[in-house]
Amino acid sequence: MILYDAIMYKYPNAVPRKDFELRNDGNGSYIEKWNIRAPLPTQKELEAWWEESQKKPSYEPPDQIELLAKELSQEKLARKQLEELNQTLGSELSKIKLQLLTLQGGKDS
Repeated sequence: MILYDAIMYKYPNAVPRKDFELRNDGNGSYIEKWNIRAPLPTQKELEAWWEESQKKPSYEPPDQIELLAKELSQEKLARKQLEELNQTLGSELSKIKLQLLTLQGGKDS
């Protein structure tokens, strides 16, 4: 059992060396100081916390390559949408120009 991990599993917001201090004099680790507002845990409780902590997967930060790939995919989609919008606007602008030229041609006649 890793004493530190067991305590941090049960009290994830605890601050080591402030809320508790561990010590090992060569005969195994033990809690030297306990400033958490809870009773000092028994050996049985510590072992139970340790076992529980081993059953739950520890937090793993997201894969940086995966995050970058997702961002790139989103940027490609945004670029495609902008290109489609640009094409639509260009087409509408061409129609307006044609109408304007038609109107101007009708005045000159």
